[in-house]
Amino acid sequence: MKWMSDRNINAYKKLGMLLLWVMLCCGLVFAIAFTNNQEKNLAAKKVIIQIFPENLEFFNRKKVINTISENGNLNDISNAKIDEINTGYLENKLSQNTFLQDAKVYNDLNGNVYIKINQREPILRLYRFNGVNYYIDKFGVKFQTSTNFTAHVPIANGNIFERSKPCDTVYSFVAKGLYNIASYVDKQTFWKAQIEQIFVTRDNEFILIPKIGNHQIIFGDANNLETKFEKLFVFYKEGLRRVGWNKYKSIDVRFDKQVVCKIK
Repeated sequence: MKWMSDRNINAYKKLGMLLLWVMLCCGLVFAIAFTNNQEKNLAAKKVIIQIFPENLEFFNRKKVINTISENGNLNDISNAKIDEINTGYLENKLSQNTFLQDAKVYNDLNGNVYIKINQREPILRLYRFNGVNYYIDKFGVKFQTSTNFTAHVPIANGNIFERSKPCDTVYSFVAKGLYNIASYVDKQTFWKAQIEQIFVTRDNEFILIPKIGNHQIIFGDANNLETKFEKLFVFYKEGLRRVGWNKYKSIDVRFDKQVVCKIK
């Protein structure tokens, strides 16, 4: 009968599909087992160290090697088998350094061991009232300065009492305001080239010191900072371009829809 024939055909199709899936699963298991066996017998050939960003030198190749190796070279890694290298342990050792944002250690099937380092990117160097200073990175995390490298970022000083615990995030009203201003400046090409200092007054207001021009920018608090910078940029473009960069003693952007200047 035709209906019985069709039913048999459907049953055979289902059986064929089931067998196909079983074969694929077996093949996958075999491939994984084969790969794992290959990796166990694979010797490390080359250790590739990548450090980002390249323009920062808080952490260099030598420091990486000294951190992950007891003898000051990479022989204990490059002479080992891939499955003997504890990548998690190496990542943890590197990540303990406060100059680093994160660290990744992994290998490929060619025997290459990759060590990828991301350094913290400072946007501000903060000086406390007592002279102790440290960096704040783009995520608002604090980390110590280096004796081997100085980042060219704006400095902040004055009435600052923010504690200097490494890897702590900014918490005070003043430090959060400094971080917000520095974050905006860091993202704007013109202001990044122009602002070199932020001074905190006794009233916890901010005064910006530019690189070009003998004037102070009275900024007030960090509220509406984008509007203030846009207003200041228009004044720079339309006003200072005509009268010169050194005509005014101060430029005050605290007030709504106006810029108040004091002549020297």
